[in-house]
Amino acid sequence: MTVSVIIVTYNTRQMTAECIDSIFERTKGVDFEIILVDNASTDGSKELFEKDSRIKYIYSSENLGFGRGNNLGYKYATGDYIFLLNSDTLLVNDAVSLFYDFMHNSPKNIGCVGCVLQNRERQSIHSYHLKFPTLSWFFQEILCFSIPGLWNPYKRDNKRARKDNYPLEVQQITGADMFIRRNVIEECGLFDPDFFMYFEETEMQHRFYKKGYSSVIIDSPEIIHLVGFSSKQNKTKFLKKYNRVMRGRFTYAKKVFNLPSYLLFRFICLMVIPRVLLSNYSMADKGEMLRILFGK
Repeated sequence: MTVSVIIVTYNTRQMTAECIDSIFERTKGVDFEIILVDNASTDGSKELFEKDSRIKYIYSSENLGFGRGNNLGYKYATGDYIFLLNSDTLLVNDAVSLFYDFMHNSPKNIGCVGCVLQNRERQSIHSYHLKFPTLSWFFQEILCFSIPGLWNPYKRDNKRARKDNYPLEVQQITGADMFIRRNVIEECGLFDPDFFMYFEETEMQHRFYKKGYSSVIIDSPEIIHLVGFSSKQNKTKFLKKYNRVMRGRFTYAKKVFNLPSYLLFRFICLMVIPRVLLSNYSMADKGEMLRILFGK
């Protein structure tokens, strides 16, 4: 098998079905398999996908999160290349073949490739970071949360590069679409199981980077990312989602930063306490945030 496409779903039956259909409809130039990991969905996904003979369907009795779900799917993958794809995406062209052609003809030190993602209106959206998060970057992001409307630190990497700047070497590709050489995964590992959601792909690509592998963005594959739709259940309780983001930050910082930087990072995170306490979020979510901030 040339390419193993791994998709993790959690209560996104319709979007996942459309994503899978788009892969079969668009992919013509390379042989592939689709491995669907279901994180204990309760929306009828199991009844639908376990009957789909086109895919390998793996049902997990618990919600493993994004990283561990992909790790489970990888155990069933046979491809020379592993394509990690979000369930809330749609392929517009033969993206799988275009990724494969690029990787097959590229130096072996290119370990991971992604594309310039688009929204439903076909506008370019956040697809990568030029640099890994630093202490300064986290400070800006936390300040942005603490003082709403100040600015958005993500915007600096959102602008699409000039056409002649691709392929564009970056340090981190977003987790929505990552096309990775199997030998890189075998050498460096896939996702760290200590993460549940958020920053797991950042830490993984940091490991790739330390081993001498680069990540690259190309603009020929066209993929629509319906950003936020797969986590719609969290949008009514923003702090619940932000708690997961904060846990991901803490886990990433602990694994990547040296001890003084990590301790300073934890101190900086305390800036969010006034907004949390003065908000109208539920007491349960406020308590969860405080437990995270104080390392519990």
